[in-house]
Amino acid sequence: MCIDNDASVPTDAEPLIELTSADGSRFGAYLATASEPTGARLVLLPDVGGMRSPFRELARRFARTGADVLVIDYYGRTLGPAARGEEYDKKVSEGFDRELVLEDIAAAVAHLRASGDGPVYAAGFCIGGANALYAGTADLGLAGVIGICPYVGAMGASAALPEDFGSGIRVPVLGLFGGADTEVPSSVHENLGRDLTAAAVPHEIAVFDGQPHGFIEWDHFGRDGHAEAAADAWTRIGAFLR
Repeated sequence: MCIDNDASVPTDAEPLIELTSADGSRFGAYLATASEPTGARLVLLPDVGGMRSPFRELARRFARTGADVLVIDYYGRTLGPAARGEEYDKKVSEGFDRELVLEDIAAAVAHLRASGDGPVYAAGFCIGGANALYAGTADLGLAGVIGICPYVGAMGASAALPEDFGSGIRVPVLGLFGGADTEVPSSVHENLGRDLTAAAVPHEIAVFDGQPHGFIEWDHFGRDGHAEAAADAWTRIGAFLR
């Protein structure tokens, strides 16, 4: 998990949006609108803890790129669509299912498309980064995907993604990795870059030397030692979304 309770932020009072997935399940989402919109829209996928307040704060940070950002929760099927506490409960994540997450992403994409004709992207942190990359293998009409320190291992009901999962991605990719990430081995970005090159998929893979898992988030929440790398990463994210 990228963010622990040390990164808590004041719980915002803005209401959540309730979306419905293809299987009829309802789940919560939060929309951060850009003050200087470019027309881009983004589905933001949190770490395994789901849509806690730090990820609503990160949605607002993403909105500074000019994209309207919809962050979704993974746990509507078990916790319901309403706002929930900030604590991470491992028992809840036992029901995590990457295929159901794809259905939820599809519902989020449809919601964003109802607001305009601009491109829609998916991005995520940790398990959310893997979810975003995996969404690039599905026919969701995405303009591109961003994987930030993507954890591709087993989670809940889902097995680890295969080493060559990148060969199935059909949209442009931005991959951001920490060179000192102990959760995501270097083989992940090496295999991803190899497979995307072989498939002639446009991509950029950036590895930030000495940076740990979650360095972008930790910089945003005030932890020292990540400012230069995080600023570079945000520049790349902004360019990708434009």
